[in-house]
Amino acid sequence: MSLSAKQGLRDEMRARRRALSGREQTTAGKALAAQLRGMPGLVGGQRFAAYLTNDGEIDPLPMMRVLIQRKRRCFLPIIVPLRRPLLRFGELKPSGRLKSNRFGILEPQVPPQASLKIGQLDWIFVPLVAFDYAGNRLGMGGGFYDATLDVLRHRRHGQRPRLIGLAHEFQRVKSLNVDSWDVPLHGIVTDCGYYACSALTDTSMWSIKV
Repeated sequence: MSLSAKQGLRDEMRARRRALSGREQTTAGKALAAQLRGMPGLVGGQRFAAYLTNDGEIDPLPMMRVLIQRKRRCFLPIIVPLRRPLLRFGELKPSGRLKSNRFGILEPQVPPQASLKIGQLDWIFVPLVAFDYAGNRLGMGGGFYDATLDVLRHRRHGQRPRLIGLAHEFQRVKSLNVDSWDVPLHGIVTDCGYYACSALTDTSMWSIKV
């Protein structure tokens, strides 16, 4: 897939996401939470990272509320002001403060020493623009997740964190070209179902229930 084709796919999928009504987005977010809650073990662990919806992304907030109610800890990405794009993760708390980053996206307002590196998380729910059955994702093109996930490219089978993409069902495509820096996902969850990615599937990930 050429750069122009990738950008064309980004533009198409982003337009389709933004075209959803508020009611459709709310319904999709609730359906996503139901899909996640219905799968034993998918929400195993203690530390989960997700995101606050932006640009029409499917909304993981209903899922995060359930996790927090069940005494799990949820984290949101924080852009680290370095030359190379990088994310750390601050905890989302009911009484916590949020502030807008340079893209207008809210982040937890926490001191640097209180944020986590990616390897300290158990599960990461990753936003995407498009995905395929093999677990490849097309991101927004900013490189923040690519750079942050780069440390996981050589992780051993079964090591944390588990990477799960979240998307609307219509964001699924037949195939995406893989770049050398891409990190495959363990699976993708949409408002309609779960797609396991065979290259990274480990049956032990289903062994713990919330």
